[in-house]
Amino acid sequence: MKKKNRWNYIVNRNAALTGILFGFLMLQTLIQLILFFRNEAPFFPVVISSVFTAVCLAGFWIFVVRPYRQTQMMMERILDGYILPDSSFFGKALLTPTMEKEIRRMEQFLKSPEMMDLNKRQAQYLALQNQINPHFLYNTLESIRGEALIAGMDNIADMTEALAKFFRYTITKVENLVSVEEELDNCETYFLIQKYRFGSRLQLHILYEEESKESIMNCKIPKLTLQPILENSIIHGTELKIGTGNLTIQFEQTDRRLIIRISDDGVGMDESTLAKLNRQLGRGGNAFTDNREEKKGGIALVNVNNRIHLLFGEEYGMHVYSIRGKGTDVEVTLPIVTN
Repeated sequence: MKKKNRWNYIVNRNAALTGILFGFLMLQTLIQLILFFRNEAPFFPVVISSVFTAVCLAGFWIFVVRPYRQTQMMMERILDGYILPDSSFFGKALLTPTMEKEIRRMEQFLKSPEMMDLNKRQAQYLALQNQINPHFLYNTLESIRGEALIAGMDNIADMTEALAKFFRYTITKVENLVSVEEELDNCETYFLIQKYRFGSRLQLHILYEEESKESIMNCKIPKLTLQPILENSIIHGTELKIGTGNLTIQFEQTDRRLIIRISDDGVGMDESTLAKLNRQLGRGGNAFTDNREEKKGGIALVNVNNRIHLLFGEEYGMHVYSIRGKGTDVEVTLPIVTN
């Protein structure tokens, strides 16, 4: 922000004027104290001046600073993707009746049937648009596979078939939730593609209690939850280490929760990088977050975490644990959903 525009905001003007006022009051109090200690003025005016200054400071904090801070916090939460606060919060935070009317009108507009229908149509359009290129790619891969089989190149045919199967999953399964079994099948397909690149350097292990296998496999989770985390583990973990890299997907089921831990024994990350990542993941409701990571390729962890928040609430989601040189664990907590 340019300095010449900083004083356009009422909060800065108010802070400047208030600073001048309190500077004047403090100066007056100081003068009274000096005169009192020199026996040139009675004590009573000093007390009155000090009390008046303290009352002004308290009034300024209660009626000016606190409402401004509450309003700023509310606006930041709205910009971060939270829903508008309830009516009880408006009386505490909003500074003027006009501001409350503006927020109410915005709330009515966002919740209007026309806006809902517009959002629905836009989502449908984007979904159809995103299906065009994958469908074309899927058909092209099938053609390449056929040519490879004719030429006797079985490895190329198998790799192309795995890639086509992976794209078919992303195209045809359009519902929000899929079973753990379906998601694991997609992960194994993705891992098979990576095996052609890394060979025996890469190992995948899937762990769960045998007696809980059926109930775990039937649990519903958001589509494309595990594969993006597995992809991150390979790219940022095991790919960068020397020697064999082990990836583990472990399932644990409680009465109300499904806990999934995706682990790697890769290079890990330092404490500052880990703290920054967990802060991003902890900013729940962040549906409009910066998606620069996604533009680099793949689906970012923040994207997966946001979808979990949108579907199930902010008590669910993911948290990352990592030790530099030892590896990284991504723990995903989901509710038990079977239908």
